[in-house]
Amino acid sequence: MVCNRRNGAFGRACIGGALALLSAGPEAAVTLYGRIDTDIEYQKGPGGSATQLADNASRWGMRGSEDLGGGLTAAFGLEQGFGVDNGMATNPQFRNAFVGLRGGFGAVALGRLDSATIVGSPIYSQVTQNVDFVIHDAGATAIGTKVLNARNRVSNALGYMTPDFGGFSMRARVNLAGPDPATPNVNSPVKAEDDFRQYDVGVNYAIGNFAAGIGYSRDARAGGLAANDFRDKVQAAASYNFTVVNVYGIYGRDRYAATAANRTEVPYWLVGFSVPYGAHSVIVNYMERAVQRDPQGRLKKVQAGYAYSLSKRTMPYVFFDREEPNSNKPGDTVTTVGIGIQHKF
Repeated sequence: MVCNRRNGAFGRACIGGALALLSAGPEAAVTLYGRIDTDIEYQKGPGGSATQLADNASRWGMRGSEDLGGGLTAAFGLEQGFGVDNGMATNPQFRNAFVGLRGGFGAVALGRLDSATIVGSPIYSQVTQNVDFVIHDAGATAIGTKVLNARNRVSNALGYMTPDFGGFSMRARVNLAGPDPATPNVNSPVKAEDDFRQYDVGVNYAIGNFAAGIGYSRDARAGGLAANDFRDKVQAAASYNFTVVNVYGIYGRDRYAATAANRTEVPYWLVGFSVPYGAHSVIVNYMERAVQRDPQGRLKKVQAGYAYSLSKRTMPYVFFDREEPNSNKPGDTVTTVGIGIQHKF
């Protein structure tokens, strides 16, 4: 839903939210949006079994823009995460919080950045461009952090996205002041704000039914990385939509400042397909990732989901997920089945 204001007068009220938001420019707009996603799931693993209600990355947020003239637009965004199951806010409370500019040069943004901002996320946006998630990248079916190390959400960041050049585009981002507690794969504390840097870049191509991307990331720390800290990664992704079925794959390699007992190089890969049929959708993914702390182990994960769109906003679903965190440790497999509802507004 969108609130518009022109020349000091409100254009119309927001339907459903009844929210009036003022702006200073001659033409501005603010959009209120969100997602409620929860399921009832049965999970069985080494510690036994349980039936539980689980939230799957529910959120609400506001996006705003102002036409500055001459093809230049100001933009901002605030997106807050919360749990439907317990009503608690996530930590950090805001999934993204940014301000930026868009124009003929592309887009630039500053703040806490992720794939939902105007500049996207260099590595994670390649995943979302090419891969269909089994319902959502959250809860039992989450793969972005656990398997792909897709580096989506970072604080204290500056991001840039180029315009489209015949199907080609590029995203780049630098984290200017170290990770927050939610940033994965950082094992030692940051001594000072300028002690740590993260760099990410992704080149993407999309034309017709084909899409692909290549990405690179690197971490740097004053005084050198600590044992088993993430060092860098390369990633390639591609997909082709045959209309009746969409097929895709990802291959990547992460490197760590490993000790002699652990892996320096951690390869990972994913293959999958989705079949849309009217309001119906079936998605199947399989993936593996080497276990960094066990040279003999591999994480293996297979998942499948079915969703039915009652409308553009409301989607009931069922899913199955079977994860073996370490193939070198027998008996640690976790199996989850769930049934839930996702509603977007």
